[in-house]
Amino acid sequence: MIAAAAQMEAMLDLSVVICTHDRYEALSRSVDRLIGCADFSDRCELLVVENTPPPRRRSIKLPPRGNLRRTVCETPGLSSARNHGIGEARGAVIAFLDDDALVEPGWCSAILRRMDAEARLLAVGGKVVPRYDSAVLPPWYDQRLAGYLSCIDWGMTPRYLRAGEWVVGANMAFRRDVFRQYGLFDVNLGRRGTASLLSNEETALLARIGLDRVFYDPDIAVQHLIPVERLTARWFRSRVYWQAISDLAAGHVRDDQSGLRREYGEVVTQLEAEHRNLGALSFEPADAAQFALQLRAIYLAAVMLAGGGPA
Repeated sequence: MIAAAAQMEAMLDLSVVICTHDRYEALSRSVDRLIGCADFSDRCELLVVENTPPPRRRSIKLPPRGNLRRTVCETPGLSSARNHGIGEARGAVIAFLDDDALVEPGWCSAILRRMDAEARLLAVGGKVVPRYDSAVLPPWYDQRLAGYLSCIDWGMTPRYLRAGEWVVGANMAFRRDVFRQYGLFDVNLGRRGTASLLSNEETALLARIGLDRVFYDPDIAVQHLIPVERLTARWFRSRVYWQAISDLAAGHVRDDQSGLRREYGEVVTQLEAEHRNLGALSFEPADAAQFALQLRAIYLAAVMLAGGGPA
C-alpha cells in the first residue's frame, strides 16, 4: 500500500529512487553524478533506500540538502525496496536508478520533457550503456551478453516499445498514478541481495501497463558500472540459470518437455565432441559462439529440471 504521505498531492516534479544493497562505493559515485547535474533542481528529490542487512550496513552520508533523503527498508529484496521508495516518494514522476549507474547530463530534464510531450505514456526508459572496469574483455564476450548486465540500446529513435523490447530497472520512470492503477512491483520476483538473481519484476509491471504506454527515449541515458567480477563465465552461467527460474516464476515458459529435450539435444550436438555431456554446462568457452551455445544449454536444462512452466 502506498504510504499516506505519498498519497498527498505531489509537491515535486521528480523523485529519483536508488535502492542499494551493500554497494556503498558505487552508490557514492551514482549519487554524486546525479546531484552534480545542473538539472537536478529543487523540484527534484533523491531518495536512497537502504536494503543492506544490518550486520553489513554502513552509514550513508548525503549532503545536507532538503531534497536528499535516506530511508531504510528492512524487508529484503529489490522489489520490496522499490515499493518502499514509492511509498516515500513525493514526485509526480518516480524514476528508478541503480546504485551502480551514472546518469548522463540532462537525465532529469529528459525524463520530464518526455513525460510532458507524451501525455498518454505511463512509463519511460532509455539507453543503459556498459562501463567496464576491465580494459580487456574475455575472448568469449560479445555485446549480445550486455543484456544480462541490464544494458539496453534500442537505437537513436524515440518511440513506444515494440514487441520483444523492454526498459530496465537501472533507468526507468513512471507516472506516480501507475502504482495506484496497476499495482506495485511483485515481491515474489526481483533480486534478494546475492542470494538469488531472480528478475522479471520490471517486465511483469510493464506487461500490466502495456507496451503501447511505455516509451523509449535514447536521451534518457545512463552508464552501468560493470565490475570485473561480473565478467566471468561463472557469473553469466549463474545469471542465465536464474533467468530461466525467473521466466518460470513469471509464466513465460510453456510446459513442453519433449520440445525442450529436442532443442537441448540440438544445441549440445553443435559443441565439440568432448563437451557433448554434462560438461556442456560448465566447460570454459574459447569464443563467443561456444559460450552462446553453453548459455542456451544451461537455460534449457534449468527449465527441464524445474519441470517446465505454465502455458
